[in-house]
Amino acid sequence: MPTPRLVFGPIDSLSPRERQTLETLWRHAEVSTHPMRDEFLSRIALGVTRVEQIAEALEAYPPIFQERQLGSRERSLGTLVDHLGQADDSNYEMFVPTRAIVGRALVVAELNFWRMIGYLVGEIAGRAGDEAARAELELVQKDVDEWLHGCVYTLLAEEVLGSIARDQEQPQELRTCAVEKLAGIWGNYLHWAVRDFFPLLQATWSARRRIRVSIGTTLGVSEMMRLLQAGCDPEFVEYFARPNPTRDEARAFQEFLIGVPTEAIRSLVQLMEEEGRTCMSPEEAREALGIVTPENDTGHGGVRAYRFFRERQLQAAARRLRNEPGPRRTAEEYVMLYFLEKECAEKGAGAS
Repeated sequence: MPTPRLVFGPIDSLSPRERQTLETLWRHAEVSTHPMRDEFLSRIALGVTRVEQIAEALEAYPPIFQERQLGSRERSLGTLVDHLGQADDSNYEMFVPTRAIVGRALVVAELNFWRMIGYLVGEIAGRAGDEAARAELELVQKDVDEWLHGCVYTLLAEEVLGSIARDQEQPQELRTCAVEKLAGIWGNYLHWAVRDFFPLLQATWSARRRIRVSIGTTLGVSEMMRLLQAGCDPEFVEYFARPNPTRDEARAFQEFLIGVPTEAIRSLVQLMEEEGRTCMSPEEAREALGIVTPENDTGHGGVRAYRFFRERQLQAAARRLRNEPGPRRTAEEYVMLYFLEKECAEKGAGAS
């Protein structure tokens, strides 16, 4: 069996920093005494090849608005906005360009690739021969964690923008702005980073996963300060801490902080009042609510962050569908709407 080689293709689906992370891991894997050393090297090399093959498939599709006409039909930003306005949560993927579907597949492939790499780093570090090697591999693990979360943030940003783009209750101008942002993502999957477009969202998600939340009758006041201390974009907190947020906005922010739906928060407040308590841990809250943590909930924090967002997004969509009380959007969607409105207003002011 030939010795595996770490070879990067010409597509550049992995950034220079990501390649450097893999090269460092490869160097440690080559000298590792782990009995599965050769298997690890093969998996790394094959993983890189598979990711780049999907990137090649993505490049086979033209930019979103390059092919503008087919017979009497025209494609434009306006027609894309109209098409997405016909979509809902059940059929959204039927309305987005194929390049967007393939690009999303690339992001998921990279996410799963980094999950595998994270596991291999741990295995190789466990057999590292000296402290210097273990320290370097610890830095590699931090890099892998950053790359994996970057994939998650890309998916989350697309989810937030897609929700706004297909919301016909929003003004056409605002939906058009959301679709412009989506088109930017779809056209630049190979080189796009969520921090380049939406540093507010990345900083907020990163801060949220670094704080320890306690549930109290103040419902998140202390957590606002912890978010800021952990690096959350101040504008995110300021938006929800402004003098007159709507009731749904406030509840959406509570859901974001506490991690349980509005309906359950009400039950927790009542329970704490009955027991004379001022706070409880998330574990105590889940036990009180009868929420069972899945046995397999030991995966990467980035994957849990994605599930945390999707749970809130689906709950909000169900409230809209059934016309039930509670936040109709996630905290991230409320903030994104706010900033899209600001951008539209600035464009209007510039045009005048």
